[in-house]
Amino acid sequence: MKKSDQFELVAQARQVFEEASKRYEGLLSNLDETESVRTTSLAITISDSLKNLNRKVNAFQVGNIDLNKLMDEFIFEEEMISGELEIQTNSHVQLKRFAKRLLQSIKDFISKTGGKKRKVRDVVVNQYSSKQKSKAIAYLLWFFGGFGTLGLHRFYLGRIGTGIGWLFTGGAFFLGAAYDLFALSGMVDDQNYMNQLREVKLKSLSDKNTSQ
Repeated sequence: MKKSDQFELVAQARQVFEEASKRYEGLLSNLDETESVRTTSLAITISDSLKNLNRKVNAFQVGNIDLNKLMDEFIFEEEMISGELEIQTNSHVQLKRFAKRLLQSIKDFISKTGGKKRKVRDVVVNQYSSKQKSKAIAYLLWFFGGFGTLGLHRFYLGRIGTGIGWLFTGGAFFLGAAYDLFALSGMVDDQNYMNQLREVKLKSLSDKNTSQ
């Protein structure tokens, strides 16, 4: 891709994500009038992603990073938001709707720049080792928690909303609990991956603060 085409695409992206940041602040202000959502995990992830993308777009435009590095940041934020949407299923509906629109904008930019989504999961897993959730413990909690109907395994994985739902509905009348038995291994893997992504994010923010 020609340099001129790169700068044109990135300029368009800057406009999109700056506007998204403004809309997001307006959304949070409106939602906070009735309920506090600003401190939820999904809300924080969206906020951090917007700040990071706007910062990296500016860095590209002033020549501090190249397009490949910018692409890495977009791919990383796509992973972060996708993961949070999968886990935070009980987040505010307007927050999830905004996250999905933001995710689509990120995917559009990756597609327009000709970027092929790399497998970042292996890179993250190899470089960062946050505290892992144990599959053995998860299965034990499923077994001793009334064969999953008490939702103990979901509480263990940080899925508080569905854990409460399982507790009061008998694991959605045992059907959901039975499904969890077969899905539990993947659920643990996904949660560990999200923990590692958060560790990467925290390390990135820590390094940025240290360098200032």
